[in-house]
Amino acid sequence: MHTKNDEILVLAPSAGILILAAILIVAWLGQRSQRFLLWQFYAYSLTALVLVAQTVIPLEKLNSYALLISTCYLLSAWCLAKSWAQRWRVSTQPKVALLIAIVTLTAIYQFSWVEPNAWARVSIFSLASSLVLALPILQVHSKKISFDLLDKSLLWLSIIFTVYNLTRPALIWLLGYTDLRYLPSSPYWILTLYSVLGFSFLFTVVMTAIAVKETVDKLRKERDFDALTKLLNRRSFQEHAQRHLTDMRSYPMAMLACDIDHFKRINDTWGHERGDMVLQLVATTLQNNVREHDLVARFGGEEFVLLLAGITLQEAEFIAQRIRSDLGSKNTVLPNAPKLTMSFGVSLITKPSQFEQAMKEADQLLYQAKNAGRDRVHVSGVCYQDKSLDIHQQGNRPSA
Repeated sequence: MHTKNDEILVLAPSAGILILAAILIVAWLGQRSQRFLLWQFYAYSLTALVLVAQTVIPLEKLNSYALLISTCYLLSAWCLAKSWAQRWRVSTQPKVALLIAIVTLTAIYQFSWVEPNAWARVSIFSLASSLVLALPILQVHSKKISFDLLDKSLLWLSIIFTVYNLTRPALIWLLGYTDLRYLPSSPYWILTLYSVLGFSFLFTVVMTAIAVKETVDKLRKERDFDALTKLLNRRSFQEHAQRHLTDMRSYPMAMLACDIDHFKRINDTWGHERGDMVLQLVATTLQNNVREHDLVARFGGEEFVLLLAGITLQEAEFIAQRIRSDLGSKNTVLPNAPKLTMSFGVSLITKPSQFEQAMKEADQLLYQAKNAGRDRVHVSGVCYQDKSLDIHQQGNRPSA
């Protein structure tokens, strides 16, 4: 028979787990895209409620609730596995999990009503819940997914918890608690409750840290990247460029300023939605024609800037011509329209102090290319004839 102090000691872990669940749901309400927090909340809530039920229901009646308790525990294990899977972007293999649950509940029914055997029930349930928890872990292993420090911590914590869950019946046996009639009042049961609370606390710390990091990364992306094209914005380009400028291995570098020709006409004729699609197509084309360490940014409107590292002026001109040719061959966004064209200005950087001047020079060369007829590349050091298409616009920048 439990004393009041015993009941408090046994109920405290459940209360602690519910508090952790509350923290998770508040975190999820603040960032609803992080659904792994919601699934972890479900897992904690189910676990805490079942632990409370096992504490308050008299031992002689627990056998009658064996199927319900086992079902709730299996659902809790699956929700926890779902939380991991959502974070790692793998599958929980629901069909396999359902098959495990059906076989497990059939066996538990057998050992609850046909041949009552509490020891067999505990062993079968531990094996089944561990298999459910292992499903996303095995997916990560098979796909050889690389993680940062926080996700590695989550993975190892998940493995340790799954192994602990699997070996729990062996611990019961080694500690001499095979007569489960006395288990709820045993030191082992108290240790089990507080170990579950401990794991719950560790998972909460790691998951909330992951959630905070993901939120910060999202805010940084919103700050640093153009929402439409997913390219660097002007401010972020300047920051990344400064890091390139301090690395002497990056020299010589080339600055490319480019602008979509007649973009206003595209918006006026086909609408802004199609215009946005053109901007996205241009962004993809630019990224596909440069290397991973090169910088590509949208400076606003239809103007883009590229910083190419470790490249000669002639090689940069070749890349600009390749982009121009590649874009001209794509007409999927504006069917039955003239080909898409861009004008380019290309300048060279051989030392950090030339950066600002190179940007200005590339911009001037770009508008020289516009004045010369558009759809062309003007390179620093080459003399080009400036012939405006519209005599009324001579001496002024042409429209896009």
